[in-house]
Amino acid sequence: MKAGFIAVVGRPNVGKSTLINKLVSEKVAIVSDKAGTTRDNIKGILNFKDNQYIFIDTPGIHKPQHLLGEYMTNIAVKILKDVDIILFLIDASKPIGTGDMFVMDRINENAKKKPKILLVNKVDLISDEQKKEKLKEIEEKLGKFDKIIFASGMYSFGISQLLEALEPYLEEGVKYYPDDMYTDMSTYRIITEIVREKILLKTRDEIPHSVAVEIINVERKEGKKDKFDINIYVERDSQKGIIIGKNGKMLKEIEELLGEKIYLGLWVKVKDDWRKKKPFLKELGYVEEK
Repeated sequence: MKAGFIAVVGRPNVGKSTLINKLVSEKVAIVSDKAGTTRDNIKGILNFKDNQYIFIDTPGIHKPQHLLGEYMTNIAVKILKDVDIILFLIDASKPIGTGDMFVMDRINENAKKKPKILLVNKVDLISDEQKKEKLKEIEEKLGKFDKIIFASGMYSFGISQLLEALEPYLEEGVKYYPDDMYTDMSTYRIITEIVREKILLKTRDEIPHSVAVEIINVERKEGKKDKFDINIYVERDSQKGIIIGKNGKMLKEIEELLGEKIYLGLWVKVKDDWRKKKPFLKELGYVEEK
């Protein structure tokens, strides 16, 4: 058995979460078209051909504008020091910009001597000629990598090549998790993340980054569905109205999406500028480990 921890890093919205969900064939990370969807490091575990690949989905590394953004970037950068391999994702369809170079600088500062694999994601959106141009651009702006893989997380193209590229850097004779485990997230955490994902999918651009979700009570009854009471926090009264929807329509839709296995009690509350308030961020679990 060989195993290793792989940090999946990149700027926001390059497809890290989609890739990890495809790799482990389970939904471990929520996905939306909004940048900054992932807020914590999330493990996705793949057992394949006597190898255990532990992928760590990280928040997009960026220059933060508030305490929540600072937390997100800090935990993504800190994990670089603790893993065996760095898997850096860029978007094939977009020029390599200052955001990608900012991520590369953080990698060089914190994991310069570790194996680095570049995955050029969303390759389905470019031509073969553009691939050649992209390789030149990578060398000019990002430098050298141990391996460069062109892939599409959405369509699972390039997955086998990626696993082959990672395999030589796995540690011999270890296994960290049981075969049937695909994430280390608790059920509670999964539920709050899925509620947040549904809000991201159904609301306008001003809402996503201002939403936090917290389970406040759980009732378990034998032979019946579990009931979860959940607070949804926003930063302004106008956002509260959008999430509730006319006659509570939005909340009802979210309950219906998750209601097959559990009952949800959803409440929307306003916490002014909560992303800038350290005590409240700690309450929600956005606290960096020492």
